[in-house]
Amino acid sequence: MTRAALYLRQSMDRDGRSEGIDRQRARCRSLAESRGWDIADEYVDNDVSASKPRGAGTAWHRLIVDAKAQRVDVVVAVDQDRILRGIGDLVTILDTGVRIATVDGELDLTTADGEFRATLAAGLARFEVRRKSERQKRANAHRRERLLPAGGRRAFGYTKLRAGAAVDWPKRVSSDGTEWPDYGHEPLEPEASAVRQGYAMLLAGATLRSIARAWNADGLTTTVGQRFEAYSVRNVLANPRNAGLVAPPRSAADGGQSGAQNLRLSDLPVGSWEPLVSPETWAAARDLLADPARRSNPGAMPKTLLSGIATCGVCGAPMKAGVIRDIRSYRCSASPHLSRKRDDADHFITHVVLDRLARPDAAEILRRPDAPDADRLRAELLEAKAGEANVLALVGQGLTTIDAATATLRDVRERIAKLEASLTDAGRVNVLGALVDSAEAAGDDYEARWAAVAEAWAGLDEDRQRAIVRKLVGIVMRSPGKGSRPPRDAAGRLAHTEATLALTWH
Repeated sequence: MTRAALYLRQSMDRDGRSEGIDRQRARCRSLAESRGWDIADEYVDNDVSASKPRGAGTAWHRLIVDAKAQRVDVVVAVDQDRILRGIGDLVTILDTGVRIATVDGELDLTTADGEFRATLAAGLARFEVRRKSERQKRANAHRRERLLPAGGRRAFGYTKLRAGAAVDWPKRVSSDGTEWPDYGHEPLEPEASAVRQGYAMLLAGATLRSIARAWNADGLTTTVGQRFEAYSVRNVLANPRNAGLVAPPRSAADGGQSGAQNLRLSDLPVGSWEPLVSPETWAAARDLLADPARRSNPGAMPKTLLSGIATCGVCGAPMKAGVIRDIRSYRCSASPHLSRKRDDADHFITHVVLDRLARPDAAEILRRPDAPDADRLRAELLEAKAGEANVLALVGQGLTTIDAATATLRDVRERIAKLEASLTDAGRVNVLGALVDSAEAAGDDYEARWAAVAEAWAGLDEDRQRAIVRKLVGIVMRSPGKGSRPPRDAAGRLAHTEATLALTWH
């Protein structure tokens, strides 16, 4: 019995319903059944462009592995260009020794004639892929020149850009009264709010994985209908589109990523669509995501409040969470010479943090008095950029030489760099802001302020709670002394725990 493998691929699945794949499946299955072939398996690459690599994890890769293992005899597809995108694909499948059958006919790759016709088909497919790529690049360059967002798949957080969009289209009015071209690219709720929340969480100390969990819990998916993972959250937050900035073209040199990661904020043109966040917020997130200290695959994150934050009072090593004789504990990561009960330590630290944030002077002590003035910085940056352009214009007109202008250019560019850094700092989020704001909204009554802060605290995930503790206080755990036992009552246990923790408020 001939074993047939159905290979089904479509370049774009706009609505996530896979209707194109379903149509291919029906036609391929009909062909296989008419030949009396046994359908061994289906290999589906949905929403996979012909220009994308076919590496591990794709159905094509799995098909080739199975063909080399002689688990299939013939590959069935609707058209040859569904299978052969170029000469490289032809060589790959030739090495397996299988045949190719399409709705339009069959190729026997074991004969010279079959190989010749397959080579022609592969060459034409490669030509179409290259020509389509060139058209897309020209179209995207044209959009960038006109300060329009990139085309293609809908961006998370925005509605779909309409065909033929132009900046001189009729205007729409946003919620704050600002006019924007009504070309379809506008904030889409609840995704737009999720993007804003994502930036706030990231800049307040949350991990990409915790943001993905929050978005998934809200029932959100990527624009192709997938659950969010850390990498897909990173792709969303790193996109300058969210700040209303026109991204430069993607480069093969940096793995297909936008060159916006390496450009100054002032070098990114302001687009014609409504931003979701300020350029300063986006730049702060970009710098944080580009920080080498943030590993792309950090492994398991601490799930306890003080692990890696509290230190050992004997040797200074970080304390880590663990279980000792069925008791949840923090113990020294370097030596077994110190351990403390985890629940008691977490309860005490939570108690003192909430107490500190519920005090009337929390806002004055914890908020930054030197927060950058973003409006003033933007004005100074525009002035500095104009100065740079004037110097370059003088050189271009031959009124001065580049050697004579070098010192002036160096000074003005140093100023631009400092202003960029200050603007990025202005985009950072105060990790304590939500808790302080909740206390202020509760008025002057201490118990009401405590309850408000406690409610806000309970709504934070572990990452943000840990970030707040790390920002507020340094913690050193000490031994209570040989033979010391904590009291049974709650107040006594709290006092006993306090005696074994040395706190340094930041």
